[in-house]
Order: sequence, then C-alpha cells, then structure tokens
Amino acid sequence: MAPFIPFQLAYVTDDIDAAVARAGPIFGIGAFRVNRGAEIETGAGLALAHFALAFVGDVQIEIIQPDGGADAIYRNGIREGGGALNFHHAGALITSEMAWNDVVAAAEASGADIPVRGQFGELMHYLYLDRRDSVGHYLEYMWQTEAGADIFAAVPRF
Repeated sequence: MAPFIPFQLAYVTDDIDAAVARAGPIFGIGAFRVNRGAEIETGAGLALAHFALAFVGDVQIEIIQPDGGADAIYRNGIREGGGALNFHHAGALITSEMAWNDVVAAAEASGADIPVRGQFGELMHYLYLDRRDSVGHYLEYMWQTEAGADIFAAVPRF
C-alpha cells in the first residue's frame, strides 16, 4: 500500500455546534463549513451525520456528529460528551484512480476490517480501514476524482 500521508484529522462529538466552538481556538480556526444531515455509506447501512470542515494550512480538520441510521462507527467513538472532541481517524487524500485502485486492493488484502466504504456521487470515493489495534484509530482513504476537484473549494482555510 502507498505511504499514508495525513491530509485530515477527524473527531467525533455529541454536539457539533459546541465542538466547533471548542475547536476554533484550539486549532486557530475562525470558521468551519458545517453540513447537516449528510448521508455516509457504512458496512452496516446508511449513517446520517452532521460534519464541519476547515483547513489549517494543508491539514483539514473534520468534526462529525452522528445523527441516526447506521452511525455506530461514529457514535461508538464518543468517549466524552458535552461537545468534546474525540479523535476518530486520520485521512489520506488519493488523487489518481490508479493509486485508489491500489489502495483498495491493498486494504482488501490486508485482512483489516473496512467498516466504511462509499462515495459522494462522482466527486469522492472513501473507505475506512480499521487500524485501531495497531495505531489506535481508523485510517480513511479518500479519492478525490477529477469531477470532485473543487469539492473542498468552499471549506475555510486558515
């Protein structure tokens, strides 16, 4: 598998608004782009979630609040409530279909669980590899397709 180069740090929370207010000063972020009611494909079915995104330099900070459906992958990661930031996964951005196919093949061959796998239309494909046994968290791989070249254009940068 290609080297894992972190692009994203992701946290889960029980209160997206409180978590955004908490994360801003911690990371030096003035504003997040908050999306509510997003659908995320998981191995257990469709999860609903609110999520917030912002960049600090080249690193994207993501905050996810599970909101129903098959959201256990996120809900089970919440160890502290009240809008706390509970680290969930690190994400790597893949920019070519060939590299994405290599990642998928290596993930499938690894024997590790792939609890989340799906796509946002033709813009982005994603999967989570369960590496909690070795690094303590999930690894997300995201393939930003050519059609999704501007998928993060509206995300604030600091």
